Amino acid sequence: MDFYSYQFFIEQAEQSHYGKYAIFLGLIVILLVLALKQFRSKEKRKYRDIFVLITLAIVFFAGIQVNEFEVGKVNQSNASQMACFLESVSKSQHVPLKQLAVNSKVIRDEMLIKVDQDFYQINMNTDLSSYKLEETFLINDQINLVEE
Repeated sequence: MDFYSYQFFIEQAEQSHYGKYAIFLGLIVILLVLALKQFRSKEKRKYRDIFVLITLAIVFFAGIQVNEFEVGKVNQSNASQMACFLESVSKSQHVPLKQLAVNSKVIRDEMLIKVDQDFYQINMNTDLSSYKLEETFLINDQINLVEE
């Protein structure tokens, strides 16, 4: 069973995709250069094929980027909410954040939290604004702590 540390959620909330944006901007620059060369060229067909290929690549890449942007926003929001939740548990239980880990990437009812060496089930109210910790015991205590 995987448990995710506080540091995992902080890194998820701060994660950015600047590399993908750089590739997208690079493709647009290449497209603009090819467009200028095509308009200046005496042969109108000289750069047409590569211009069409780059345009299709940009459209395809833009579609992927929009989808990943939406998913990334949701993941960052979930990670921020979970980090705030772990800070709240840390404060109420008087435990350092390094000793907390949860078995879910999103806040939900009945998830498990590891506090130092003990495990608790979290019972959330319907609007997820309050919680109750109830000690629980794992049948299989083999856990994988994800801290990246």
